[in-house]
Amino acid sequence: MMVSVESVGGLEKRMKVQVPADRIESEVDTRLKRVGQNAKLKGFRPGKVPMNVVRQRYGGQVRQEVLGEVLQSSYVEAINSEKLRPAGNPKIEPGPINEGQDLEFTATFEVYPEIELAGIDKIKVERPVAPIEASDVDGMLENLRVQRCDWSPVERAAADGDRVVVDFSGAIDGETFQGGQGQEVPVELGRGG
Repeated sequence: MMVSVESVGGLEKRMKVQVPADRIESEVDTRLKRVGQNAKLKGFRPGKVPMNVVRQRYGGQVRQEVLGEVLQSSYVEAINSEKLRPAGNPKIEPGPINEGQDLEFTATFEVYPEIELAGIDKIKVERPVAPIEASDVDGMLENLRVQRCDWSPVERAAADGDRVVVDFSGAIDGETFQGGQGQEVPVELGRGG
């Protein structure tokens, strides 16, 4: 297999691949033999169909399957042999496909850029250290306790620390304004909200 790679510009590469015809023909022959063992054609017993009849009947279809698979596998082999890292799917343009001739195709694709990290050994990173005091932990626990408390209905007048649900309507100079109304808004008394 012959591979040549050229840079089109930027990160785009064009790779030309040529696969020898004998590789394709040997795979076609192997597949046709396998098909011939299972082929059921009128006038022949299963598995006894002559190879020229199998080639005439199934040759075109088998050749197309083989060409598609060889094209894919040779693309992957070429990428690996050239140590390229494609960033997406290639645009493949097959050359003329004639029986007995080498398979040629051109794949155009973008690759990931090569990045060199220079001077990384000179970088010093300081981890920030935040001292945590017992009072910080106590404050956070109290905050979580207040945020996650359970409310129960009571039969008495509301007092500081109670939560009430209110409907309200705000007005300026006797006229209500947009956004100044609310329904079933929870308010905790004594919290300054």
